[in-house]
Amino acid sequence: MKKSRKQNKNIIIVLLLILLLVLAVGYAAFSDVLSISGTANAKGTFNLEFQNAEIVTLVGVNEEGTKAEISEDKNTLNVNVVDLAYPGAGVEISVDIVNVGTIPARVNAVTPTNITGSEHIKIEGLEAIITDHPTIEAGGKCNIHFTVEWPVTATDPLGENGESTSFGLEIEYTQGTGKEFEGQSKHDDNGSTTPIEPTNETLVSQITGNDYGKPINYSVAVKGEEVNNWKVFYNDGANVYIILGEYLENRLLPIETGLQTSGKYNIYSNISREELLKGLTTESNWSEFASGIEGATATGGPTNAQFVASWNENPLVNSKKLEEEKIYNIGNNDNFNDITNLYVPYKKAFENCYAYWLTTPYQTSNDNMWLVTYSGCKDIEKYNYTYYSVRPLICLPSNVTGTIGETVEIDK
Repeated sequence: MKKSRKQNKNIIIVLLLILLLVLAVGYAAFSDVLSISGTANAKGTFNLEFQNAEIVTLVGVNEEGTKAEISEDKNTLNVNVVDLAYPGAGVEISVDIVNVGTIPARVNAVTPTNITGSEHIKIEGLEAIITDHPTIEAGGKCNIHFTVEWPVTATDPLGENGESTSFGLEIEYTQGTGKEFEGQSKHDDNGSTTPIEPTNETLVSQITGNDYGKPINYSVAVKGEEVNNWKVFYNDGANVYIILGEYLENRLLPIETGLQTSGKYNIYSNISREELLKGLTTESNWSEFASGIEGATATGGPTNAQFVASWNENPLVNSKKLEEEKIYNIGNNDNFNDITNLYVPYKKAFENCYAYWLTTPYQTSNDNMWLVTYSGCKDIEKYNYTYYSVRPLICLPSNVTGTIGETVEIDK
């Protein structure tokens, strides 16, 4: 029996419908949705404040009127020093800077504002926090001592009622969380999972005068104690030099120098200028300080020429240009206290440490050497003067690489 044309047509339609259904099922079997779900929560508070202000010492001032009081919002320390009676009079003030937030904070400066009263009165020591404790962790604190004084070297006549001043202190700070996230988005058709590595250049090729004074992550063990407070000092185009951020304590002074010591910081020679220079400039005496990086060398401080070059290339210090041998004993009246603590560490109040030696003799004298005083002066003094310390200088090899930001990071 033959099937009719109509029956054949119906069979074809049914077959086509079955084929379409199979294709649809097949397509569904290879179709899916990939989804990624999750949450990201940003949370943190950022806040420093003053706490526990007190006047530690008063000499030759009106005690009743002299005060250091914290504002209600704890963001300002208001200081009023009344009637300093003579040159050499002053007060020492202690205050805590406390991180009451949850994010580490980097202190950039503690700055006097709204200053009134005598221009003769000097405020010293506020830069110490940048050298000694620039980053305060969450819940942490840093205590600073600073002085308000009528300098003993002042020669101007006193006012009728003595000298007075008032001002507020404010903290300038930024996020100090250290390493920042540096993730990189990437698509790789080859299936590679190799991370993209940053290309780091030598420090010599990167560091400029803008970077002088920045902290650097150099660390070294000296007599079993970690010494990690170093700053970028100078790039001469062949090597980068870094300097200790504070005066060196005598307990860490290399015995090989043969130098005399007095108190906590003071270094001198009572034999000759040549003995002092030999102790400071002989690299083998300071080899322990240079052991943090292979190929580094060290001395007991910069030369006069290095100090001058570093000063003149630093855009933060532009009130005057130094000359290597002609300008000295500059003094505060020439605006040379407008400086960074790269050059002048915290004045160690009542500890008789007011300067550090440079490793170059004063050429026109048989018994004087260059030094840098706490007020920012480049000066000369007798080799056996006992109020001066040292700040070791490290010469890094020219091939040392790293990255430059708010701090300088040496590649390890």
